[in-house]
Amino acid sequence: SAKTLTPPLAFNPSARLRDSSDCEMPALRGSLILAACAIALGQAPRVVRLKWPIDAPVDAVQYTVNALSPDELASMAGFFADMPLDAYLDTVSRTRRFGKYMVDGLYSSHPKLEFKGSTFVQTGTYNELVRSGKMALVRHYAPHPPELFETKGLQRLLEHLVSSMRSMDADPDVPWEFCIHAIRLTPPGQVTPEGIHRDGYHFVLSAVVSRLGVEGGHSLVHSGKKEAPMLDVPMAAGDTLFINDRAVYHSVTNVSAVPSVEEGGHRDVIIITLRPWPTDAAGELVDDVALAQLSLLEGTLEVPAPEEDSVATS
Repeated sequence: SAKTLTPPLAFNPSARLRDSSDCEMPALRGSLILAACAIALGQAPRVVRLKWPIDAPVDAVQYTVNALSPDELASMAGFFADMPLDAYLDTVSRTRRFGKYMVDGLYSSHPKLEFKGSTFVQTGTYNELVRSGKMALVRHYAPHPPELFETKGLQRLLEHLVSSMRSMDADPDVPWEFCIHAIRLTPPGQVTPEGIHRDGYHFVLSAVVSRLGVEGGHSLVHSGKKEAPMLDVPMAAGDTLFINDRAVYHSVTNVSAVPSVEEGGHRDVIIITLRPWPTDAAGELVDDVALAQLSLLEGTLEVPAPEEDSVATS
């Protein structure tokens, strides 16, 4: 059953990034954007902002260096150590937890965050693997322990997230769906086997919590599905990437192990996808998980569950 996590999350949506330095470069493209931005600022950039299209009134991309401090990262690190294996993807060794939450009062000092389950739905409209029947439409994951929400790392990340949403004109007067994924990738493998894609949400936040003994895994942002990246960043621990999922596409390059690291290499990330809570034609809130499960039961959608031999084992 749904429950409200306590204590209330102490968002401060009006707060800017601590000691941030902004670099807005709406027309610049290519993977050298960070170097060019550093030259423009005279120092390493704190926040890189991109608009797409270039005459858009608000940002489409915000890449933040060191958005999370070492202490904040350390407060979340232990939650990645014992996550269950992800049974729905066999292109990379991946463990995962997931939770869906309804957020009311987005810009208030204490938004209400209500747990709505740990079942994830992503249609074939945005995921080629689902469309081709290679991945389940309805996926069940282990939920996050409530203690994760009490860490100063996740508190800070959500604060940063809401501030970014405000800067991109997110509507504060509707309930929002926050889907929070905690993922550990162990090399080698494909991080995004679906390639250049959109997730089907309004906004997507990626935050690297730990990166150890891993090469590759660059986060790329594209203006189109067949376009070269307009942003290419390796994302160190503490960095975040916030994008308007309706304006741009994204992907992540493959990961491999650093030869000098014999075992234990990993890339720990938190991904949060956001959209106004879905409604029906009458404006009533709807449950997309229930609708998807009903479609499967009625036979109007036939998407196979993962094969037994594709489930990773320890």
